Amino acid sequence: MTTPSENPTLTAEAPAASLWILGPWRDLLLFVCTPLLIVPAMLGLQSVIAIVALNKWVMAFGAMGHHLPGMMRAYGDRALFRRFKTRLIVSPLVLGGACILYSVKGWHGMVFVAFAWGVWHGLMQTHGFLRIYDSKRKSFARRTAWLDQFMCLAWFLGGVVWSDSRVDNIANMIMQSGGPLLTIEQVDFVRTSALVVMVAVTTLFLVNALMQTTRGVPPSPVKLLLLTTSILFWWYSCIAVENILLGIILFEIFHDVQYLAIVWIFNRRRVESDPGVGSFSRFLFRRSYGLMALYLAMVLAYGAIGPWAEAGVESEVTKRVFAGVVTFSALLHFYFDGFIWKVRSKSTRQGLGLEKGTARLAGGASVPTTLGVKHAAKWVFFLVPAIGLAVAESTTEVDEVVRTQALTVLSPNYPLAWYRLGMASKKASELQKAAHAFQREHELDPADLGARMRSSRTHIQLAEKLLREGRSEEARSYFAKALDLEPQVARLFAQEGLVFMNRGEIDKARHSFECSLMINHRQPVVHLNLALVLSRQGKFSRALEHANIGVKGRPNDVKAQQVLEHVQAESRK
Repeated sequence: MTTPSENPTLTAEAPAASLWILGPWRDLLLFVCTPLLIVPAMLGLQSVIAIVALNKWVMAFGAMGHHLPGMMRAYGDRALFRRFKTRLIVSPLVLGGACILYSVKGWHGMVFVAFAWGVWHGLMQTHGFLRIYDSKRKSFARRTAWLDQFMCLAWFLGGVVWSDSRVDNIANMIMQSGGPLLTIEQVDFVRTSALVVMVAVTTLFLVNALMQTTRGVPPSPVKLLLLTTSILFWWYSCIAVENILLGIILFEIFHDVQYLAIVWIFNRRRVESDPGVGSFSRFLFRRSYGLMALYLAMVLAYGAIGPWAEAGVESEVTKRVFAGVVTFSALLHFYFDGFIWKVRSKSTRQGLGLEKGTARLAGGASVPTTLGVKHAAKWVFFLVPAIGLAVAESTTEVDEVVRTQALTVLSPNYPLAWYRLGMASKKASELQKAAHAFQREHELDPADLGARMRSSRTHIQLAEKLLREGRSEEARSYFAKALDLEPQVARLFAQEGLVFMNRGEIDKARHSFECSLMINHRQPVVHLNLALVLSRQGKFSRALEHANIGVKGRPNDVKAQQVLEHVQAESRK
């Protein structure tokens, strides 16, 4: 939730002199130390639920679901709607049209815009809570408010640029959107600059806190704790967690718990103090665990639009439209939160419990024309990038293999970068490049079973291709690498050969048996089966060679002797 830098925001039933919004335990649980609960819970879930599935439902509940409460206020608060009527009608048309157009066209630029705006939105919510807790200590100094915001900006953006996964993601989005590739030199410069800014801003922040303390208005200890936990958790999610999906999940839960809790508190306060609140809000936001459960169920139902659409829609165009709707919901949420929660107006502060009086909005007066024009001018920061990205992507073609290979140069130690190169190379039938990419992915993340399987299978495919071209020695080396990655691969080829042989697909059976023996030639049974297949193809000299090897490996096996005798008999016909 975004709040203006010069104002405190949200509170609830706690007395004005209290350090807390709700009280020590509830504040620590919902706003301050929530990461201490999130990390072990998610690590436990990760052991039983695939990250992709976990991400789908967490993001449904949080990334999209938590947009609903803000929209409920924007369109359900009659006085607020009258005040911002033009914005609330025009902005969905502009944002929705842009998002759906981008999605249907297959352009990536709007996702990049949503990512950038989302980082800003997250850090500004943290800044808002810092101002809340300072307001509990009657600390309203403009310099302190600005330094709070600079701390959030410096450390949140620093976490992004120092994260290999986030840098890779940003570079990928830029290239997909028709932009240039970031160079290592550029990334190093940005990272060094970010580090300098973080040190400078933190120094100023601490000096200001010391000055406040000497003047008898020390910063709120809860604020300092919240700032510390938020920054540490952000850096942990960005840098310590290598899987970008898991990192996003972790901080998204923290963000959503804070948001949903504070919005519930705000609305309940208004219901209890403003006789002009609409009937729906008066019904939903009451002191009731059942209604709180209904509130969360509504959030989940709204957020589940994405997963439900993905599961139930087959049309590619319809899927793209739904993807555009999801992006649109995020951008509209970011935009609304920039002004519907501001507390410059006295009525809003009263609704938040920051001032005495009722929470009634004073007639829902419309925004003055000068402020409206000033606000409209800010749309240039959305429209110019949106149009520029659309033009760039629609006029630029970048080969997928070239793009993904460039990203591995930028992030050579990031497994996902090599995975993307492997998939792109495989799609382009560049098996040698794909094999190298998947091998590198496996080396960087040896615990990833999927990486090992991808590497092994691609080595096998490349070896088969080389074998068909008569390059048996080269094929043997790739089969050996596949065996190192997947020790059972020879047995799997042998089993596949038996299936083909029983089906009468002799050519395929021969190929599978030969691959199995290229990987591990010490398999007497496979030699015997290959002898039978070769005999049926009339290749008797090779059939006898393999039959003899099979018998030598199983000298006391009656069936092995029978295969040799059968091949000898067939060769004499």
